Amino acid sequence: GCPSLKVLSLWNVLRGDEGLCEIDKECHLLEKLDLCRCPHVSNKGLIAIAANCPNLTTLSIESCPNIGNEGLQAIEKLYPKLQSISIKDCPLVGNHGVSSLLSSASSILSKVKLQGLSISDFSLAMIGHYGKSVINLMLSGLQNVSKKGFWVMGEIDVSLEATGKGCANLKQMCLCRCCFVSGDGLVAFAKSVGSLECLQLEECNRVTQSGVIGVLSNQIPCFL
Repeated sequence: GCPSLKVLSLWNVLRGDEGLCEIDKECHLLEKLDLCRCPHVSNKGLIAIAANCPNLTTLSIESCPNIGNEGLQAIEKLYPKLQSISIKDCPLVGNHGVSSLLSSASSILSKVKLQGLSISDFSLAMIGHYGKSVINLMLSGLQNVSKKGFWVMGEIDVSLEATGKGCANLKQMCLCRCCFVSGDGLVAFAKSVGSLECLQLEECNRVTQSGVIGVLSNQIPCFL
């Protein structure tokens, strides 16, 4: 075994839950877990890790088709030190799983990346409600989020300016392929987040030149 192991990355690994169940018996000091393209790892394996690795601070899950809400809900009960979460292209992950993670780690969660997920406005509202400690936020390819969803990130309110109140410490924001973001909305967002230092936009087709100029007038570095 590897009792001193703190970082574990599994990429393109065909072994499933049995492997993770064996790891969790030995690696109680694990702080970072990275699962990428592990088609045979399911909620069962993730729950096994969660139950025996209380020191986990960083969790990244990408293209794991059998991990869903059940696994993430187990994590929220067992990972009191979680500071960074990244979830990408996991079709079974929805609002319930994401909201559970956000609500459980609200006091220390500083980095959130949500990409290619079937989540809706509700999850963005949860980011605003529980995101007081978030300083780095990335949203990409969230097709089920509406323009209203971006507004309610603040305090479940249809005012984009409330977003700044909900994520008061936000410093870095990346929006990629987000059709729910408009130029006017982006300007209001930039004005409301006084701590924002860096804003990155990729393929946000509703953002106009005037919207970008409006953001720059607030002296926020903007990358297109």
